[in-house]
Amino acid sequence: MPLVQMLEQDEQLTITKDLPPQPSSHHNPQPMRQMHCDLEEFIKRQETASKERLSSLVEEFTKVQHMFGSHSLLTVYHRNIATETIDKLIERLALVHHLYGQLLGERAYKSIQLNLVILPNRAEYEDHTSRYGFDPRASQGVFFHGSNSAFIEYKNDKQVVATAVHEAVHAMNLRLIGLTPRWLNEGMAQLLESVNKQGNILIFDSDPRVFQNPPYDIYALLESESQWGSIDMARLYYSGWSWLSYIISNDSGMKMLTRLVGRESVNPCDVLSSDESYDILQSTSTTFEQDFQDWFYVQKSEI
Repeated sequence: MPLVQMLEQDEQLTITKDLPPQPSSHHNPQPMRQMHCDLEEFIKRQETASKERLSSLVEEFTKVQHMFGSHSLLTVYHRNIATETIDKLIERLALVHHLYGQLLGERAYKSIQLNLVILPNRAEYEDHTSRYGFDPRASQGVFFHGSNSAFIEYKNDKQVVATAVHEAVHAMNLRLIGLTPRWLNEGMAQLLESVNKQGNILIFDSDPRVFQNPPYDIYALLESESQWGSIDMARLYYSGWSWLSYIISNDSGMKMLTRLVGRESVNPCDVLSSDESYDILQSTSTTFEQDFQDWFYVQKSEI
């Protein structure tokens, strides 16, 4: 699994060698869009909606808050979650926030409000999320963009931390990058939900079973935006996770991701086309598709 060297806050992350995991395309370049927009009005509406949605939780939930730096506020509503579990969630989100700082530079230090509601059982999760028109049957966590609030079902401590981080990544992507293609949004959430640190090393866990089937090739994945929900969702999630795992595992990949999210954040109200995204990836490393296949083969052979 990819490992990333954690340095001081003002230094860059560097990549170390891979370790075993823990328990071709068609391209027609198009000109880059030059449109710009501002999400600030949307953010203001989010803040109003979140206050309305979360104000009723104050009496029945414990409220925990934590600041990341001077700009990002995490608020967790929960019932009887162990302090150690909340601390683990905060620790993991701090690692995620640091990584965004390396990818986006000053853009990563916008004001962020992360609102996470942990429901103690399945019945309450389904009750709370279905109130807002969401069908919770195939999920254990959901992020509502309109009110900047995430609801998470509690099953066990490990699961609730991973799910909470996953949903928080969606909130961070929206605030720091803007609208993002589904493969990138879900791929980053899938990857970062398991981030941990051992010494100075960031480690991303995975289930070895995911390597049993090949992911979509990159151009098919980039072209999948309109297909989420209509084709094999498990393979789409897995493909996003696979490509992001490869990308973050090496210096060239980190340059690709930095360029991709940087370009995506230029116009936060629009999503780069598949051709624009591919052009960024390919221009950073002309051999990245073959390099991914080589990486994937090594990962699979180590299981």
